[in-house]
Amino acid sequence: MSQSASDDRLEQDLAAVQAMVADKRQKVGIKYDRFITRVAEVLRTNYPSAFPMPDDQLKELVAAVDVIGEESRGLMKKLGEYCAGCGWCCSRTSKIVVNQKDAERISRELRRKTEDLFSHEENEWTIKDACPCQWWNPRNGRCTIYNIRPETCRTWPLAINERGQKMLHPVPECAFAVLVLADKVLRHLRGIR
Repeated sequence: MSQSASDDRLEQDLAAVQAMVADKRQKVGIKYDRFITRVAEVLRTNYPSAFPMPDDQLKELVAAVDVIGEESRGLMKKLGEYCAGCGWCCSRTSKIVVNQKDAERISRELRRKTEDLFSHEENEWTIKDACPCQWWNPRNGRCTIYNIRPETCRTWPLAINERGQKMLHPVPECAFAVLVLADKVLRHLRGIR
């Protein structure tokens, strides 16, 4: 491949990444920019000499790394120590989406009617009384159904995007999500060297 063809391919790839970032910004809104800013702040604080570029360039780097590739549940387990156990995901998430299998399994285990515990609209199942989650205990910050919790809780902060890819929930208040993306940025930069 000639240098010119290689440069063209690189420009196309960069344009595709920039379009993915713009699309995510448009869909998620201001929360996405706050998430990216929080990750950039963590990187700048913990690795000041590794990120000498201006803030806007660091944020663009973080956003680009965020949309590249897919996250894995294995990585979430490996980085589980990053979870502060604050309960934000249980207490502040306004809508907790679950799959039908989990809704039916949890209802069966709790010996309750599925419609008493979950809402079902347009092929989407959600936990009723989800802000805070009805199973989150604010006194100790623990889940009262931890052993039978839904997949969405087991894999937090992962979510499935519209392309079916695993991605991080862009939640600036969740230390786990912020630190996982910071770790991903560092891994990508180490892979370049």
